[in-house]
Amino acid sequence: MAKLTYVLHIFVAGERGPSRLAVQNLKKICDKELPGRYKIKVIDVSKNPRASVENNLTALPAVVRTLPSPVRKFVGNWANERLELVGFELITQNMPEASQRSRHKK
Repeated sequence: MAKLTYVLHIFVAGERGPSRLAVQNLKKICDKELPGRYKIKVIDVSKNPRASVENNLTALPAVVRTLPSPVRKFVGNWANERLELVGFELITQNMPEASQRSRHKK
């Protein structure tokens, strides 16, 4: 069975502070949990304000997972790894984290 590729668009406002931290945290999580199975596109809404309107975003930084379906949206700096893993549907809230990770690395 082929492994899923995750396509993520991260919307930021500029290249400093919270925006930079959000991109770094997202890449760190993806490198750890989805090695070789993700693509990240960084979209700076200060240069392309229409992008936030088109994606119905009201807060930044935000990540939109376009693949796999369904589309998911997340807001924040991605500092809480467990919360983001639940959002990515790599783990569920009910299972202990260690057993979930082993389940997804088969």
